[in-house]
Amino acid sequence: MDVENPRNKEIIFLGSGGPFTLPQFFCNCRICNAARENPSLNRTRASIAIVGDEVTLIDAGPDMEMQLEREGIDKIDNIFITHWHYDHIAGLGAIGYPQAICGWNPIDVYLPESLVIHFTQVLSFLDDHVRLHPISPGAVINLPDANWEVVKTNHTEESVGFLIESGVRFAYLVDTALPPDETTKKMSNIDLLILDAMFDSIDTKWRHFTVYDAIEYWKSSGAKECILTHLSCHRWEDRKWIAGYTSDERTNIERENPGLSFAYDGMRVSL
Repeated sequence: MDVENPRNKEIIFLGSGGPFTLPQFFCNCRICNAARENPSLNRTRASIAIVGDEVTLIDAGPDMEMQLEREGIDKIDNIFITHWHYDHIAGLGAIGYPQAICGWNPIDVYLPESLVIHFTQVLSFLDDHVRLHPISPGAVINLPDANWEVVKTNHTEESVGFLIESGVRFAYLVDTALPPDETTKKMSNIDLLILDAMFDSIDTKWRHFTVYDAIEYWKSSGAKECILTHLSCHRWEDRKWIAGYTSDERTNIERENPGLSFAYDGMRVSL
């Protein structure tokens, strides 16, 4: 990296949705119909890119290729995987052809140690196109654009999040419900918390935050600002999938909570 003339770095929200795109093909609620009428309300599966001297993705969902094309990103250097769910890993199979066609170096893929066997079994055709790096909570990875620390999240047995130092110190905790105490202790000295808020509300225990549970966690963490992502924009009540907050209602929630933002596809944050 040229420290005398560093490239501007930014976070790009490739996707801000939950496990389904918005609108959801099976749903005709007012939230999905509003997104059909106004494409700016559409959401693809949650992922971010950190763009600087390199391009580093967190997660690679099924919308990855469309997301990269939309944002004008034409290369991938690194991918960090949080956990082995479809909406976070289904795009991995698409990285081999561009790596070979464009002559990139093998793409460095960092994933929880217990998932390496899944990758090698399911995606063995990528052997020549990637370099796998097993990671576990406490691991530190130094890359040209950022220093990374792996932390545990409370979603699956192997799920992880990341603390990232890149001028701005920020955390990416997606997917998760209330994280373990050892993770929460690391939140007090960060500038920005990017946090899961899958449900607008839910009447049962689940492995995701609701919007207001996420806001409460952010305020207790000491982080200066918060961006909520992995948004389904729906509720789960009485075993029914129903409409959640409207766009105007989300804007009001932001106004009531200075420092809070709801992510949207294409959102950019300078580092």
